[in-house]
Amino acid sequence: MNLSVPILSRPAGQRGAVLPLAMLSLLVLSAVLIGLSMLTGQEPLVASNHVMMVQAQALAEAGLERALWALSSPQAPEGVVWTAAAPAPYDGSQLIWVVTDVAPLGGFRLTISGESDGQRQVVAIGLVPGDDGPLGRARQEISATVIRLRFPALPAGLAVRGDLTIGNGVTIDASADGSCGDVAGTWSSGATTLGSGSQVLGRSGEADARQLQPAGAFDEGAFTTAELSALKAVARARGTYYQGAVAFDAARPVPDGLVFVDTVSGRPITGATPDADLAAVSIGDGAGTGSGGSFRGWLVVNGSLSIAGGIALEGLVYAADRLSQTGTARLVGAAVAGHVRSTLPSLIDARPAGSAALVWNCEVGRTGGRVIPQRWMVKPGSYREAAQ
Repeated sequence: MNLSVPILSRPAGQRGAVLPLAMLSLLVLSAVLIGLSMLTGQEPLVASNHVMMVQAQALAEAGLERALWALSSPQAPEGVVWTAAAPAPYDGSQLIWVVTDVAPLGGFRLTISGESDGQRQVVAIGLVPGDDGPLGRARQEISATVIRLRFPALPAGLAVRGDLTIGNGVTIDASADGSCGDVAGTWSSGATTLGSGSQVLGRSGEADARQLQPAGAFDEGAFTTAELSALKAVARARGTYYQGAVAFDAARPVPDGLVFVDTVSGRPITGATPDADLAAVSIGDGAGTGSGGSFRGWLVVNGSLSIAGGIALEGLVYAADRLSQTGTARLVGAAVAGHVRSTLPSLIDARPAGSAALVWNCEVGRTGGRVIPQRWMVKPGSYREAAQ
């Protein structure tokens, strides 16, 4: 009996299929391996390029810091005089190298344009490994507007572009500080009225209330529209920007530093600005946040300012319109009233116990009691980056 199992024959269509499948699989795997190999080979180059871009960005930022230092140090051998064009290497003509312990890292080209003593344009270009490189180069550019918070050039401790009234028994003293020159006690383009028993002391210690002065002298020292715009930008950045009618008191104290109160519309004051658009600021008892209820800084108001109560202020108060200081309020520093609208006289009728209502002090006014930076800074909102 034959028990053998017959062998089934393979269909003719399946003969030789294993070899093509194997070759196709090898082809796919080879393509994957080649792709991975190429990607792996590119990673060091990509990483190197990324590092170079980061280094170029850091060099551009170093260039911006160099510009701020040069402008803030006009007396240094490599400083920039505020009222002159920036010399080499700050005209973009030279590559300023940055060297590590091992070798030069790269450098930056720096251009400081403009001749204003309060605002300049800066372009800093970071380059790695330099202007040219054997494997290419990385280039990062930073541009910014830089500003300096200029202290107004005041002819007196209190300067008014209009009429001024000094109340009975009020003292204004500019006799002790000559660091900013020979300034008067008060200065007004209009008439100055002195009350009974009032004193206005100039640098000499004698009575010095200058009146009927040329308004142009006030305009030359006052903040320009561009400077007010810069001050506004700084106040916005630090959260001390206000608009319209603002009352500072114990419930809403005035913060130290640069405080800017703008028009209702937020637009600069011009000859066509209506009275209703001007800011109106009042400062009452308990408004100060410092020791003893004091304020230190610059208070700039695009309108009128009324200071009452017993607050002590150190720094600069600057009202584009009328200024009023009453009660027992005391100011050490400087005060300005521009009278853009009001025909009423500014009024100083404060009588703090045993002291003057206003004491001229140039350094306190300039630094706001040491809280206003005196170096150049980047104008908020002007910083730009451009990779190339």
